[in-house]
Amino acid sequence: MDIKQGVQATKEKFKTTKGIMLVELLFSLGVLVVVMLVAFYVLLAAHHLSEESRQRLLALNTANTVLEIVKETPLQGVGGIVPNNFLSADLPNGNVAIVTNPINLNGAQIATITVNVTWVGPRGRALNLQISTMKSVF
Repeated sequence: MDIKQGVQATKEKFKTTKGIMLVELLFSLGVLVVVMLVAFYVLLAAHHLSEESRQRLLALNTANTVLEIVKETPLQGVGGIVPNNFLSADLPNGNVAIVTNPINLNGAQIATITVNVTWVGPRGRALNLQISTMKSVF
């Protein structure tokens, strides 16, 4: 009789344990899904950050290239430079503009020249990079 009671107690223990195991399994699955969603979000954020950094580097290279052309051009000829010819195709909706101060360079001895590079980043935000230098007729 002792053995029968032990077997019966074991059967009842497994019956209640099965329910607990199912609850534990569902809870573990829920935790796993949450962890996977957080990991996916972190990976997506890292990808956007990496893409934005790559685009900023392309914009910086474009601005430096335009400034090198500006250095080689006489001050009065800076207005004739077409800066979009130097724009990287990897900058979505990119634009390059040269802004001079004073606006009219005829007769100017010195001017501030700013290169503006604008594009749309990976999150759909408009991004901008500016580099300025001074140039004289001397």
